[in-house]
Amino acid sequence: MKAMSHVWRGFRRLTKVDDARRKFIGALSLKPTEPEVVGIDEALGRVLAVDVIAPQDVPPKPRAAMDGYAVRSRDTLGASWDSPVTLKLVGEVPAGKVTGLKIGKMEAARIFTGAYLPDGADAVIPVEEAEEVAGSVEIYTQVPAWKNVARPGEDVEKGAVVLRAGTPLGPYELGILAELNLPSVKVRRRPIVAVMCTGDEIVEVGEEVPPGKVPNSLRHLVGAMIRQEGGEPLYLGIVGDDPSRLAEIVLNQAKRAEVIVTTGGTSVGKFDAVFRAVQAAGGDIIVHGVAAMPGRPALLARLPDGRPWVGLPGYPVAAAIDFALFVSPLIRTLLGLRWAPFTPKVRARLAAPVASSPGVAHFVRVKLKEEDGALFATPVRISGAGILSSLVKADGLVVVPEDIEGFPEGAEVEVELLSPYERWREWTPSLS
Repeated sequence: MKAMSHVWRGFRRLTKVDDARRKFIGALSLKPTEPEVVGIDEALGRVLAVDVIAPQDVPPKPRAAMDGYAVRSRDTLGASWDSPVTLKLVGEVPAGKVTGLKIGKMEAARIFTGAYLPDGADAVIPVEEAEEVAGSVEIYTQVPAWKNVARPGEDVEKGAVVLRAGTPLGPYELGILAELNLPSVKVRRRPIVAVMCTGDEIVEVGEEVPPGKVPNSLRHLVGAMIRQEGGEPLYLGIVGDDPSRLAEIVLNQAKRAEVIVTTGGTSVGKFDAVFRAVQAAGGDIIVHGVAAMPGRPALLARLPDGRPWVGLPGYPVAAAIDFALFVSPLIRTLLGLRWAPFTPKVRARLAAPVASSPGVAHFVRVKLKEEDGALFATPVRISGAGILSSLVKADGLVVVPEDIEGFPEGAEVEVELLSPYERWREWTPSLS
C-alpha cells in the first residue's frame, strides 16, 4: 500500500528520511577538517589526509622467505632425492646481520627467514629439502631463480601510492606505515561536535536522582557515538528548557565546534525549546519532523555561519537512530569519507511478521540467530523509543520502507548491524 500522507501528531508534514538528509546536506557547505600530524601509535581509527607514497622498496633487497640455504639456482640443476647436488657450505646469514658473505660456484650458505640474500645467491632451498654432510650440504631439489625469495619491491615498490587520502587507518594500514619506517602520518583533525542536553528533568550521571528526575544517559550515548564515528565531543552541559539560554550557549560557547547537537526538546510541545532556540540564534530550520519510527521529532537546522545543528529526540533509541541518519553523515563528510548508514549488513529470514504504518520508515530492532545453516531475525518485542535496553538486546535493524505495511514471516530482509564484531560470536556457528 502506498503512503497516503506524511502528516503525523503535531507536525505539519513529515519529510521522508532520504529526502530530509538530502535537503539538509544540500543546505550546508561542509569541507574536510585540516590535516594534523600524529604518531602511528595514536593513529588507529584516524583518517588519512594525504596519499602515502612509498619512500623505498619493501623489502629493499632480496630476502629469504623461509629457513634454508642460499644458493645460485643454476648450481641446483638436476638435483633430486635420487641424485642430490653437493654444495660447499661457506657460512650462515642470520636475520638482521650483514655478513659480507659471497656465494660462488657450487657454494651455499645457511640462511634464516627474513635475512637478506648474500651476494651471488638468487634462490633459497628449504631446510627440509637439503641435508648437511661434513662441511657440505646435499641439495635434493632444483629451484629456479628467485624461488623462496622476496624480491626488492615485492611488498611495496618505491614511489607507489601505498594508501590513499581518505583511508581509515586500521592495524594493517599502520603496520605497512611502520614497515616503510614512517613514525608519523598526516590525518584529518577530529571534527568537534558540541553536545547540549535540554530538559529540566535530567541530572548528570552519578548525582543523586530526586523524584521526577532521570540520569542524563544521552550525554554518554551521544558522546560515544561521536567518538565511534571519529569526532570529538565537546560537552556543554544540561541546558534545561530555556530557548534563550540554549541559543546563547550555542553562539558563545560552541564557536569552535563544526557541528552542534542537542538532545531533547525537538517536538512541538510547550516545553520543547530547540525550535525556538534555533530561531533565537538566527538559524534556519531545514527540516522539522522526519518520517521515521523511532526518530520522528528530528530537527535539522543551519546557523547563520553555515554550521549544522541537529536536534535529536529525547528518547534514547530515537536519538541513536537519528544520530546515525543525520549526524554520522556530517562527521564522515568532515573527515573526507563517504557515508553509508548502519554498515555492514547481512541477509536473514524473519522469524516473525513485522507490521508498520505506511508513510513512515520503521526501524525494527531484531535479534539474529543461526539455525541449520540459515540466519533468522526475530523482532525485539520491547521496542519503544525510550527503551534503551532494546538496542543492547538487538543485533541489528530491519528498515521497513515508507511505502509498505511491513514484512511477512519468512521474508528475506536486509539487517543493518548495530555492533557487528561484538555480536557476531553470539549467532555465528562455531568453527571449531
